Amino acid sequence: MDAGSNTVVAGGPPAVDGVTAEADDAWPMGEVFRDIARGGLAGLVAGILVAGLGGRLVMRLAALIVPSATGFQTENGNRIGEITASGSLGLIVFVGLLGALVFASVWVAIAPWLPGRGLVRGLVAMPIAVALGSFGLISSENPDFAVLEHNPLVVASLILLVASAAPAMAIADGWFDRRLPHASSATSTLASVYALLTVIGVGFGGLLLIQAALGEVSRPLGLTVIAVGIATLIWWSQRMRGQAAPSRALVLAARSILLLGTVAGLVVLLPELTGALGLD
Repeated sequence: MDAGSNTVVAGGPPAVDGVTAEADDAWPMGEVFRDIARGGLAGLVAGILVAGLGGRLVMRLAALIVPSATGFQTENGNRIGEITASGSLGLIVFVGLLGALVFASVWVAIAPWLPGRGLVRGLVAMPIAVALGSFGLISSENPDFAVLEHNPLVVASLILLVASAAPAMAIADGWFDRRLPHASSATSTLASVYALLTVIGVGFGGLLLIQAALGEVSRPLGLTVIAVGIATLIWWSQRMRGQAAPSRALVLAARSILLLGTVAGLVVLLPELTGALGLD
Protein backbone atom coordinates (compact mmCIF):
# COMPACT_ATOMS: atom_id res chain seq x y z
CA MET A 1 0.00 0.00 0.00
CA ASP A 2 1.45 3.35 -1.03
CA ALA A 3 0.59 5.68 1.84
CA GLY A 4 1.55 8.75 -0.14
CA SER A 5 -0.34 7.84 -3.29
CA ASN A 6 -3.24 9.80 -4.73
CA THR A 7 -5.63 6.86 -4.89
CA VAL A 8 -9.16 8.22 -5.13
CA VAL A 9 -11.63 6.66 -2.70
CA ALA A 10 -14.35 7.85 -0.35
CA GLY A 11 -13.62 10.26 2.45
CA GLY A 12 -11.84 13.50 1.36
CA PRO A 13 -9.06 14.65 -1.01
CA PRO A 14 -6.57 12.25 -2.61
CA ALA A 15 -4.48 12.18 0.56
CA VAL A 16 -4.54 8.68 1.94
CA ASP A 17 -5.99 5.52 0.42
CA GLY A 18 -9.30 6.34 2.13
CA VAL A 19 -10.01 9.72 0.65
CA THR A 20 -11.58 11.23 -2.47
CA ALA A 21 -10.50 14.04 -4.75
CA GLU A 22 -11.68 17.57 -4.10
CA ALA A 23 -13.67 19.46 -6.71
CA ASP A 24 -11.38 21.46 -9.00
CA ASP A 25 -13.10 24.76 -8.19
CA ALA A 26 -13.59 24.08 -4.47
CA TRP A 27 -12.38 26.49 -1.81
CA PRO A 28 -9.53 24.66 0.03
CA MET A 29 -10.55 25.74 3.53
CA GLY A 30 -14.15 24.97 2.63
CA GLU A 31 -13.10 21.40 1.85
CA VAL A 32 -11.72 21.03 5.36
CA PHE A 33 -14.94 22.49 6.78
CA ARG A 34 -16.91 20.09 4.59
CA ASP A 35 -14.95 17.12 5.98
CA ILE A 36 -15.69 18.19 9.55
CA ALA A 37 -19.37 18.79 8.78
CA ARG A 38 -19.58 15.43 7.04
CA GLY A 39 -18.04 13.70 10.05
CA GLY A 40 -20.52 15.41 12.34
CA LEU A 41 -23.49 14.33 10.24
CA ALA A 42 -22.16 10.79 10.02
CA GLY A 43 -21.71 10.82 13.80
CA LEU A 44 -25.33 11.89 14.24
CA VAL A 45 -26.57 9.00 12.11
CA ALA A 46 -24.31 6.46 13.80
CA GLY A 47 -25.13 7.82 17.26
CA ILE A 48 -28.87 7.43 16.78
CA LEU A 49 -28.57 4.00 15.17
CA VAL A 50 -25.83 2.49 17.33
CA ALA A 51 -25.84 4.23 20.71
CA GLY A 52 -29.60 4.88 20.63
CA LEU A 53 -31.44 2.06 18.86
CA GLY A 54 -28.57 -0.38 19.30
CA GLY A 55 -28.32 0.36 23.00
CA ARG A 56 -32.03 -0.29 23.45
CA LEU A 57 -31.76 -3.60 21.58
CA VAL A 58 -28.80 -4.72 23.69
CA MET A 59 -30.71 -3.96 26.89
CA ARG A 60 -33.62 -6.05 25.65
CA LEU A 61 -31.26 -8.84 24.62
CA ALA A 62 -29.69 -8.84 28.10
CA ALA A 63 -33.13 -9.43 29.64
CA LEU A 64 -33.73 -12.36 27.30
CA ILE A 65 -30.32 -13.89 28.00
CA VAL A 66 -30.62 -13.49 31.79
CA PRO A 67 -34.36 -13.60 32.64
CA SER A 68 -33.68 -13.44 36.38
CA ALA A 69 -32.32 -9.91 35.91
CA THR A 70 -35.63 -8.58 34.54
CA GLY A 71 -36.92 -5.70 36.63
CA PHE A 72 -33.60 -4.85 38.27
CA GLN A 73 -32.53 -1.23 38.00
CA THR A 74 -29.24 -0.62 36.22
CA GLU A 75 -26.58 1.78 37.45
CA ASN A 76 -27.83 4.47 35.03
CA GLY A 77 -31.42 4.18 36.28
CA ASN A 78 -33.01 1.99 33.59
CA ARG A 79 -34.90 -1.19 34.44
CA ILE A 80 -33.71 -4.32 32.67
CA GLY A 81 -36.35 -5.72 30.32
CA GLU A 82 -38.72 -2.78 30.81
CA ILE A 83 -39.62 -1.13 27.52
CA THR A 84 -41.69 2.04 27.51
CA ALA A 85 -42.23 4.59 24.80
CA SER A 86 -40.81 7.43 26.90
CA GLY A 87 -37.85 5.38 28.07
CA SER A 88 -37.02 4.21 24.56
CA LEU A 89 -37.36 7.71 23.13
CA GLY A 90 -35.14 9.14 25.87
CA LEU A 91 -32.48 6.49 25.32
CA ILE A 92 -32.53 6.85 21.55
CA VAL A 93 -32.48 10.66 21.56
CA PHE A 94 -30.27 11.58 24.52
CA VAL A 95 -27.90 8.62 24.52
CA GLY A 96 -27.88 8.72 20.72
CA LEU A 97 -26.93 12.39 20.69
CA LEU A 98 -24.23 11.85 23.30
CA GLY A 99 -22.88 8.97 21.25
CA ALA A 100 -23.02 11.13 18.13
CA LEU A 101 -20.82 13.79 19.72
CA VAL A 102 -18.20 11.23 20.76
CA PHE A 103 -18.36 9.32 17.45
CA ALA A 104 -18.05 12.48 15.38
CA SER A 105 -15.17 13.95 17.40
CA VAL A 106 -13.14 10.75 17.22
CA TRP A 107 -14.02 10.00 13.60
CA VAL A 108 -13.03 13.43 12.28
CA ALA A 109 -9.61 12.98 13.89
CA ILE A 110 -8.88 9.42 12.74
CA ALA A 111 -10.77 9.08 9.44
CA PRO A 112 -8.11 10.68 7.17
CA TRP A 113 -5.67 7.92 8.14
CA LEU A 114 -7.89 4.87 7.62
CA PRO A 115 -7.27 2.85 4.43
CA GLY A 116 -9.98 1.46 2.18
CA ARG A 117 -13.46 2.71 1.49
CA GLY A 118 -17.00 2.16 2.75
CA LEU A 119 -17.56 -1.05 4.69
CA VAL A 120 -13.92 -2.14 4.34
CA ARG A 121 -12.85 1.11 5.94
CA GLY A 122 -15.32 0.50 8.74
CA LEU A 123 -14.04 -3.02 9.33
CA VAL A 124 -10.49 -1.68 9.62
CA ALA A 125 -11.72 0.76 12.27
CA MET A 126 -13.60 -1.84 14.34
CA PRO A 127 -10.67 -2.88 16.58
CA ILE A 128 -9.89 0.81 17.10
CA ALA A 129 -13.48 1.39 18.19
CA VAL A 130 -13.41 -1.55 20.61
CA ALA A 131 -10.03 -0.60 22.09
CA LEU A 132 -10.83 3.09 22.53
CA GLY A 133 -14.59 3.08 23.04
CA SER A 134 -15.44 0.10 25.22
CA PHE A 135 -14.59 1.96 28.43
CA GLY A 136 -18.03 3.56 28.22
CA LEU A 137 -19.83 0.22 28.58
CA ILE A 138 -17.38 -2.28 30.07
CA SER A 139 -16.25 -1.67 33.65
CA SER A 140 -15.23 -4.25 36.23
CA GLU A 141 -16.71 -2.02 38.94
CA ASN A 142 -20.16 -1.80 37.35
CA PRO A 143 -22.61 -3.77 39.56
CA ASP A 144 -24.87 -4.39 36.56
CA PHE A 145 -22.62 -7.25 35.45
CA ALA A 146 -23.21 -9.05 38.76
CA VAL A 147 -26.98 -8.63 38.29
CA LEU A 148 -26.55 -10.06 34.79
CA GLU A 149 -24.62 -12.99 36.26
CA HIS A 150 -21.42 -12.00 34.43
CA ASN A 151 -22.96 -13.59 31.34
CA PRO A 152 -20.41 -13.72 28.47
CA LEU A 153 -23.12 -13.25 25.83
CA VAL A 154 -24.16 -9.97 27.44
CA VAL A 155 -20.56 -8.77 27.55
CA ALA A 156 -20.04 -9.89 23.94
CA SER A 157 -23.16 -7.99 22.83
CA LEU A 158 -21.79 -4.80 24.41
CA ILE A 159 -18.45 -5.25 22.65
CA LEU A 160 -20.26 -5.87 19.36
CA LEU A 161 -22.33 -2.73 19.91
CA VAL A 162 -19.18 -0.63 20.30
CA ALA A 163 -17.53 -2.31 17.30
CA SER A 164 -20.57 -1.65 15.08
CA ALA A 165 -20.06 2.11 15.48
CA ALA A 166 -17.06 1.91 13.11
CA PRO A 167 -18.81 0.52 9.99
CA ALA A 168 -21.85 2.69 10.73
CA MET A 169 -19.64 5.78 10.72
CA ALA A 170 -17.72 4.70 7.62
CA ILE A 171 -20.84 3.94 5.59
CA ALA A 172 -22.62 7.15 6.68
CA ASP A 173 -19.46 9.18 6.00
CA GLY A 174 -19.17 7.76 2.49
CA TRP A 175 -22.86 8.40 1.82
CA PHE A 176 -22.58 12.06 2.82
CA ASP A 177 -19.32 12.45 0.91
CA ARG A 178 -21.05 11.43 -2.32
CA ARG A 179 -23.92 13.86 -1.78
CA LEU A 180 -22.70 16.97 0.03
CA PRO A 181 -21.80 19.72 -2.46
CA HIS A 182 -18.45 21.50 -2.42
CA ALA A 183 -18.15 25.13 -1.39
CA SER A 184 -16.78 27.15 -4.30
CA SER A 185 -15.72 30.25 -2.33
CA ALA A 186 -15.41 31.71 1.15
CA THR A 187 -18.42 33.97 0.56
CA SER A 188 -20.84 31.24 -0.53
CA THR A 189 -23.79 30.31 1.66
CA LEU A 190 -22.65 26.70 1.63
CA ALA A 191 -19.25 27.70 3.01
CA SER A 192 -20.98 29.55 5.84
CA VAL A 193 -23.07 26.48 6.70
CA TYR A 194 -20.00 24.24 6.74
CA ALA A 195 -18.10 26.80 8.83
CA LEU A 196 -20.94 26.95 11.37
CA LEU A 197 -21.04 23.16 11.65
CA THR A 198 -17.26 23.20 12.04
CA VAL A 199 -17.44 25.69 14.93
CA ILE A 200 -20.05 23.52 16.67
CA GLY A 201 -17.98 20.39 16.08
CA VAL A 202 -14.75 21.98 17.29
CA GLY A 203 -16.56 23.13 20.44
CA PHE A 204 -17.77 19.65 21.31
CA GLY A 205 -14.45 18.14 20.29
CA GLY A 206 -12.73 20.58 22.63
CA LEU A 207 -14.96 19.43 25.50
CA LEU A 208 -13.91 15.83 24.81
CA LEU A 209 -10.24 16.84 24.92
CA ILE A 210 -10.80 18.68 28.21
CA GLN A 211 -12.43 15.57 29.66
CA ALA A 212 -9.46 13.55 28.43
CA ALA A 213 -7.04 15.95 30.09
CA LEU A 214 -8.99 15.69 33.35
CA GLY A 215 -8.95 11.91 33.17
CA GLU A 216 -12.73 11.64 32.78
CA VAL A 217 -12.45 9.42 29.71
CA SER A 218 -10.23 6.47 28.93
CA ARG A 219 -6.58 7.56 28.88
CA PRO A 220 -5.81 5.62 25.64
CA LEU A 221 -8.79 7.30 23.96
CA GLY A 222 -7.83 10.77 25.13
CA LEU A 223 -4.15 10.52 24.30
CA THR A 224 -4.77 8.85 20.95
CA VAL A 225 -7.35 11.41 19.82
CA ILE A 226 -5.10 14.28 20.90
CA ALA A 227 -2.02 12.86 19.17
CA VAL A 228 -3.68 11.77 15.93
CA GLY A 229 -5.72 14.98 15.98
CA ILE A 230 -2.48 16.95 15.80
CA ALA A 231 -1.52 14.97 12.69
CA THR A 232 -4.94 15.72 11.20
CA LEU A 233 -4.54 19.45 11.94
CA ILE A 234 -1.17 19.41 10.18
CA TRP A 235 -2.77 17.73 7.17
CA TRP A 236 -5.59 20.26 7.09
CA SER A 237 -3.11 23.13 7.10
CA GLN A 238 -1.27 21.47 4.21
CA ARG A 239 -4.52 21.06 2.25
CA MET A 240 -5.38 24.73 2.74
CA ARG A 241 -2.00 25.59 1.20
CA GLY A 242 -2.88 23.48 -1.84
CA GLN A 243 -0.97 20.30 -1.04
CA ALA A 244 -2.59 17.28 -2.71
CA ALA A 245 -1.42 14.55 -0.35
CA PRO A 246 0.24 14.30 3.07
CA SER A 247 3.86 13.28 3.34
CA ARG A 248 4.74 9.65 3.92
CA ALA A 249 6.21 10.65 7.28
CA LEU A 250 2.92 12.20 8.41
CA VAL A 251 0.89 9.19 7.26
CA LEU A 252 3.29 6.81 9.02
CA ALA A 253 3.17 8.88 12.20
CA ALA A 254 -0.65 9.05 12.26
CA ARG A 255 -1.11 5.36 11.59
CA SER A 256 1.55 4.45 14.16
CA ILE A 257 -0.34 6.52 16.74
CA LEU A 258 -3.56 4.68 15.91
CA LEU A 259 -1.82 1.32 16.20
CA LEU A 260 -0.19 2.15 19.52
CA GLY A 261 -3.43 3.63 20.85
CA THR A 262 -5.36 0.52 19.85
CA VAL A 263 -2.86 -1.78 21.56
CA ALA A 264 -2.85 0.39 24.70
CA GLY A 265 -6.65 0.48 24.71
CA LEU A 266 -6.89 -3.31 24.49
CA VAL A 267 -4.37 -3.69 27.32
CA VAL A 268 -6.42 -1.34 29.52
CA LEU A 269 -9.66 -3.07 28.48
CA LEU A 270 -8.50 -6.61 29.38
CA PRO A 271 -8.84 -6.32 33.19
CA GLU A 272 -12.19 -4.58 32.77
CA LEU A 273 -13.37 -7.49 30.63
CA THR A 274 -12.19 -10.11 33.11
CA GLY A 275 -13.98 -8.22 35.90
CA ALA A 276 -17.19 -7.93 33.88
CA LEU A 277 -17.02 -11.67 33.23
CA GLY A 278 -16.41 -12.41 36.91
CA LEU A 279 -12.99 -13.90 36.24
CA ASP A 280 -10.90 -11.65 38.48
